[in-house]
Amino acid sequence: MPTSPTPRRISWDLLRVVAVFAVILGHVTHQGALLHPELTGYPFRVTAQFGAAILLVISAFFVCASLRKGNPRRWLWNRVARLVPAYFVAVVVTYVVTRYAAISFSGLPYPPGVTGFLFGVPQGPPANPAPWYIPTGLDLVANLGMVQEWGVRSETFYYLDGSYWTLPVQLMAFTGAALLWPRSWRTHRLTVALLWALILVPLLLRFAVFDPETARPVVDSVYYGLGLHRLHVFAIGIALWLWSKKRLAHWHAALFVLAAVAAQDLQVFPLHRALPQDAARWPSTIGFAVLLLLVCLAARGPDWRFPGLARIAPAVTWLAGISYGLYLVHQELGYILARALLDAGLPGWLRLPVVVGAAVLGGWAVTAGVERPVHRWLTTRRKPEEPQVKDAEPVSVGGGS
Repeated sequence: MPTSPTPRRISWDLLRVVAVFAVILGHVTHQGALLHPELTGYPFRVTAQFGAAILLVISAFFVCASLRKGNPRRWLWNRVARLVPAYFVAVVVTYVVTRYAAISFSGLPYPPGVTGFLFGVPQGPPANPAPWYIPTGLDLVANLGMVQEWGVRSETFYYLDGSYWTLPVQLMAFTGAALLWPRSWRTHRLTVALLWALILVPLLLRFAVFDPETARPVVDSVYYGLGLHRLHVFAIGIALWLWSKKRLAHWHAALFVLAAVAAQDLQVFPLHRALPQDAARWPSTIGFAVLLLLVCLAARGPDWRFPGLARIAPAVTWLAGISYGLYLVHQELGYILARALLDAGLPGWLRLPVVVGAAVLGGWAVTAGVERPVHRWLTTRRKPEEPQVKDAEPVSVGGGS
């Protein structure tokens, strides 16, 4: 008989909402001005970078929670069917809108015809002193193929949206999990050793085996293209799941948390580089550590059914359910909307809620119009004697349930 679904916990939904809005506010108020200097004037700036990493930690935790319930191949297809179609739609929409907006913001004429508009090169120098990058057909192909990281450092092609880096990293991690899960040699000791390797080996490769400054761009493309700089977030997510099941001692889990925080700090803010973002180093590291501790409380403790939180639980759950779509559409499309609002004369304190509200609306449209129906269609069994089991776990960065 089918088992009843586990009651949804407000603690996990709240963590996902806090993390995804940390990403959105950081991109809108801080990263936008780094890419487009005119996008300033907001009432505050969120310079800390930790939201996406926490979302990946939560994703890894629920990989273990859901993978153990069914067939690994079917589980992997379930993930692909939910993530990839919505991503493809977001890529195409972002490409078309960005082409239109970037040509306009740069003060260039649109190439004639539909093909010219989509793939042509506008003629003449930009009339705007700060032109926007106009994506090309190669950028579109690279983003649809999820290989952006392999060409961005050699300036062959670029991300249409900076947030897209998470999807290929997650798909590689999901594939690895599906392949490793059913192995008979996967003992507890080997699993724990593998988790430590996921944290330590990338650090050794980056800081002891090769010099990132002199080995670029090929080594960097391989290192970042394979997502080695983010393996620690998957390792700590799995380690916390083991700890939540009392298969890892408290002291061992604490060591994993400390190692993950240190790895996050070193991978995002390496000691050998003096990046402009270094001013946000400690807010980023402390923010990651605090949210990681809250993940520990959600993993092992009771649900956060506090009186005040219980009243807003439906709104939190709804936002958590659309967070993957929200994550897909908020950044580059948000910059475009912010520039259009700036040209219309709106001050920063008005632009910010409009951009965030538009991101929520766009996230809902992607979730309700693409992610959920396409996932349902791709995973529905054709034989009535094999009923589809609904997957109610978070599946991705900001992934819906």
